[in-house]
Amino acid sequence: MIATEAFLGVRAAREVSFRVIASPAGNYFGGELKPVSIWISREYARAGRGGTGAAKCGGNYAASLIAQQEAEAHGCKQVLFLDQFNDNAVEELGGMNVFFVMKDGSLVTPALSGTILEGITRMSVIQVAKDMGREVTERKITLDEWRDGVASGEIAEVFACGTAAVITPIGVLKDDTEFIGSEDAKAGRPPWPSANSFWASRPAPSRTPTAG
Repeated sequence: MIATEAFLGVRAAREVSFRVIASPAGNYFGGELKPVSIWISREYARAGRGGTGAAKCGGNYAASLIAQQEAEAHGCKQVLFLDQFNDNAVEELGGMNVFFVMKDGSLVTPALSGTILEGITRMSVIQVAKDMGREVTERKITLDEWRDGVASGEIAEVFACGTAAVITPIGVLKDDTEFIGSEDAKAGRPPWPSANSFWASRPAPSRTPTAG
């Protein structure tokens, strides 16, 4: 949706055009689908409280670009934003939501807070998982819990999801002081929806956990 009136100034638009673009999308990260490395942003925020973080707004992506450049400079594919005023609670990546696969097969994803996009892929994962009898919890999950959960095996896998990213496993989460996961991590049985299954009868994982 874009403003279409002839006006120069600062106020809400009174004439707009709503347009839908239909286009095929390939793997967001390019090449073979495999676990990716994620950089932790401690200096920047994707969205502020009371702002447009919950909306599919172009400005939200613009705010993530400098942090994304920092991630790429450290060899990472994406950046993770934290709520530094809430125990370093996990929010989301620059353009996608985050899910945690627990050792019992249940899912945990950060609760919507006004600064996290209620993505359609996020909604789809939650609905499909519930339809298959999986427990899904939306709650606060902190960086400390991520680290400790991977170390203990309580967290078996972590993945990002979004329109273009579809569902992508996270292998490593890191910054200058943190390193969670393994660069040699392999994804478990595909956690993304397929023609026939979505975690079909997935047992408690016995493999080395990823960061996911």
